[in-house]
Amino acid sequence: MHLNEIIELPVNERSVAIRKAFAPYTKLVEVSESEPMAAIALLNLSHKREDVANILDNTMATATLMDWYHMEKCAQEIKWLHTHNVKYPDTRISGQRMIARLETPAINTVSSFYCIQRLGWSHNSSAVNKAKLFGSHFLFRGNPTCLAGLIAENEQCWWNVFEALGMPHGQWLYLQKLFKEYLTTNLFPLSVNYRSVQVTFPYQGHDISITPVASHSMLSDIQIARKEKNGNFTTIKHWHASSVGDLASSLGGKVAVLNYPPNCGNSQNWKQKKYNNTESSQGVYFYERTLRSEGFITACEDIIISKQLQTQKERNILRRAAMHSLRVHLAEWLAPISYWRGKAHIETQSRGIGLAQLLIYTPDNQLIDHLVLINKELHAALVKYRATERFAYHPELLLPLKSQIKVLLKRLLQSQENKDSDKSSRYLHLKNLHVFDAQALSCPYVVGLPSMTALWGVVYNYQLLLQKLLSRNVLFDGVACFLRQYNFSGNAKIPEQNIPPSKSGGPVRRPGLIDMRYCDLRMDLVIRLHADSELGVLEERELPLIQAAFPGRFAGGIMQPPPLYDEPKWCLLHKDNESLSEVISTLPEEGRWIIASEEQPNSINSLVTYLAKRPYCLPTLTGYQMLEPPRERPGSHKLYHAYAEPLISVADMVSPARLRLQKPLYFFVNAFWRLKVENLTMLMVKA
Repeated sequence: MHLNEIIELPVNERSVAIRKAFAPYTKLVEVSESEPMAAIALLNLSHKREDVANILDNTMATATLMDWYHMEKCAQEIKWLHTHNVKYPDTRISGQRMIARLETPAINTVSSFYCIQRLGWSHNSSAVNKAKLFGSHFLFRGNPTCLAGLIAENEQCWWNVFEALGMPHGQWLYLQKLFKEYLTTNLFPLSVNYRSVQVTFPYQGHDISITPVASHSMLSDIQIARKEKNGNFTTIKHWHASSVGDLASSLGGKVAVLNYPPNCGNSQNWKQKKYNNTESSQGVYFYERTLRSEGFITACEDIIISKQLQTQKERNILRRAAMHSLRVHLAEWLAPISYWRGKAHIETQSRGIGLAQLLIYTPDNQLIDHLVLINKELHAALVKYRATERFAYHPELLLPLKSQIKVLLKRLLQSQENKDSDKSSRYLHLKNLHVFDAQALSCPYVVGLPSMTALWGVVYNYQLLLQKLLSRNVLFDGVACFLRQYNFSGNAKIPEQNIPPSKSGGPVRRPGLIDMRYCDLRMDLVIRLHADSELGVLEERELPLIQAAFPGRFAGGIMQPPPLYDEPKWCLLHKDNESLSEVISTLPEEGRWIIASEEQPNSINSLVTYLAKRPYCLPTLTGYQMLEPPRERPGSHKLYHAYAEPLISVADMVSPARLRLQKPLYFFVNAFWRLKVENLTMLMVKA
């Protein structure tokens, strides 16, 4: 949008629209050829809202420019512009700012590298309006900038504007020199504030401490996406918004973050007993609930409308994503069939009635012959429900539905052939672990899955404890996570009283509230041991020590084994792939494996668009990119310290049904994660 379009609005709407246009939570407004009006608006923005009746009041803007005391205060606030907010979300951190940019993007992640580069402000809350004059960002000739940057570059047309308003040339030169000094290319705090979060990571053979910092550009892009109603969001409340920064202040302390909690832990009608019990396949039906899900309905709609798009590229992109989503949901629909066909103890002769029972006992070489019957059963199921009846026998869906069922049937046969029996790999399986109050707000951008780096923290800590107890080398080189259940457990918690009294004899005070999101989990971890025999192999006789070394923390929460009356054998060792496959094939269907997605977006806009078409995918924190090489810094927990930006990647939530329909080696190739450290990037990738 251009500033001229806003100026043409009615007077009663214009001031509000201009304030929003220069706010950090909206798209940047173009001001080229409207420089005088932009300068007047920015001068008036430096005052409190109640003191400015008309944001384009020329008289008030001129008086502001002549008030050198006020202009000096506005200019000094440029000293507190930042690219990454060190004070976010803890406002007790003071006297520190950061200007740093990612030199290279981290591959397959969402980071600030692809954002429109903006500078935010964070300092004394009483000066939040004064920072708007030289710090508010806009587009000038298509490039993002602010008045401080334009003055530092001695932009001639802006000097003409301020000269016409009455600014002396000496004042322009003073501001130019001041802003060149303040807008340093790279600026980092000299020491680590004791209230700053520090996370320990292995780096080049030793442990270093990093402090995650929130990118102002990333946070701004999230607010813009929410304003345009793209994606799912929730609100993080800041009680002292003006102290946090200009972004939180402009939003009244209600900052939007991506909200993508995993959908698992829901019981299914066709599965009511534990898999380790003797069961009967009688009464098995197709899992029709998935046909009424939002993801399946969206996929069908996208296939129908794909032919209406103008370009072939747009049609291919939409159709490819829709077909993949369709295949995922049809795999869920066939989940009871794939489960019972994989059971080793079922009889080979047909019994019971219904197509589901017929498919369970059909020989492999005859399964494809029932494709027509399965297709007819699918359309009959679509007719049953009001939400899906329009898709039954739809001419644009007949071929896609039938082709995807055929693909799944072929995969079902392949998954039961050539079972992998690799004897070199060994695995440690930790079953049904309980986690309480883990951080669902894994980084300042996303609420949902806990951090994947925290998962590696558990493995790394476990490895160190085992080496100490066993007095020999043990090396873990990958971890897979199966999420059984996920529940939110609350928001902000009241902190303990740990601040000394302000006066002698006074009460001990509490620190300020910081809004958070927590979750309770039940999950399985499968840890892969290094294949090198020289690093030692865990044995069954060592299980008591293996259980004793089990870590008690995960993602800031408490982690503990399941009750022994529920899972007496919660810690298991597997000496080959086949024995592990037999166990994971019986895991609850409502659970999900967390697997790195094949495709990865690189910006907030592409991320929310990607997730809208793939409801089975979730964003999660997968690592950090350091903004500087590690260095010695006072206040660090380790010898070397660095400030780092969180990185977001997309994880695919794969159900056991989808896993059974993949090739035999799919799980062992794709499900394991490990921490990869390369240059200044620390990222969880496929092991």
